[in-house]
Amino acid sequence: MSEQTPDQNLHLPSLVIKNFRGIDELTIPRLGRATLLAGKNGVGKTTVLDAVRVWAGRGQRSVIDEVLRTRGDAFADDATVHGRVAADYASLFTNRLHGSPKVISISPGPEHATLYVRRRSQDKTSDPPDPGATGAGNPVALEANFGGGLFLTVEVIAESSRMLAPHKAEAVCNALGPNAPTDQTVEEYWNEIALSYYEDRAVEALNLVTSSQVERVAMVSPATTDGVAYRRRMMAKVSGKEYPLPLRSLGDGALRCFAVALALAKSSDGFLLIDEAENGIHHSIRAKFWNMVLQTAERNNVQVIATTHSWDCVVGFAKAANQLENVEGVLYRIQRNGERLRAVEYRETELANAAKHRIEVR
Repeated sequence: MSEQTPDQNLHLPSLVIKNFRGIDELTIPRLGRATLLAGKNGVGKTTVLDAVRVWAGRGQRSVIDEVLRTRGDAFADDATVHGRVAADYASLFTNRLHGSPKVISISPGPEHATLYVRRRSQDKTSDPPDPGATGAGNPVALEANFGGGLFLTVEVIAESSRMLAPHKAEAVCNALGPNAPTDQTVEEYWNEIALSYYEDRAVEALNLVTSSQVERVAMVSPATTDGVAYRRRMMAKVSGKEYPLPLRSLGDGALRCFAVALALAKSSDGFLLIDEAENGIHHSIRAKFWNMVLQTAERNNVQVIATTHSWDCVVGFAKAANQLENVEGVLYRIQRNGERLRAVEYRETELANAAKHRIEVR
């Protein structure tokens, strides 16, 4: 774990979250090129990832809807009008059913642009309505303010919506996990970088975690005679083999690592968020996996924020971060002290002792 001065060129050098979903207030004083969040189930690790997504999206409705849909607070059905989702926007706020309405703020620090989100009142002279309130008298309306620019991110009145002002340009932000990547996801990512500089970089990253030497990869359609269009497969040309192999045949870990490598390429100059980073990665290659993530993130100017429940994932992350002195990796344990949420940082000497004596840091 790096003891160096925090990288001031990061998109988010630090993070302060207030009144967002289950987080009343949380300060993470410094983030690294890659930041790993550990902690018990339900403590708020994934909520931190969601907050970063909303901040990177500058409060755009499409981003908020996607966060709510992913967490089960939004859905679409036959009654949906013009592709809109039915979303519980009140679930964005802490204590939504009790007390005065609050303003969500997500900030990388006092010297950077803060995103504010609040429920919008129909009466401009009154306070915003209770975020938990429903009914015709309280139409759903969210105001967002990013860097001093006020815009209406969503207003739903009589099955219509409108925008008050254009949004600030959002930052690139992609998310993976916690489930294994689908073939469709891998294909979509591959299509965005194929035949580019990043294709070679993704193959290089794949070779950091595989025992076989992969020379090239390609999406290949199966040869058929029945006229049916089947989904393409990711195939790999492996050194010493005269025929291509399905990438999955190199192991689920190889596919997961390759999906992360593609996502790192797709996220250049932005963020990659990985929920439950240990999934699909065998404990024996987790240090190699993090070595690949840290090196590729630095090369592509990506800031990675990930969560884990796994001790082996923590150890692998610490080992990779210690080996790469020029790339900053930071580990935090998110924990509750009563009603208060804290981010406890573990530096390299503390992690070394924790690994040696099996001290719990998750």
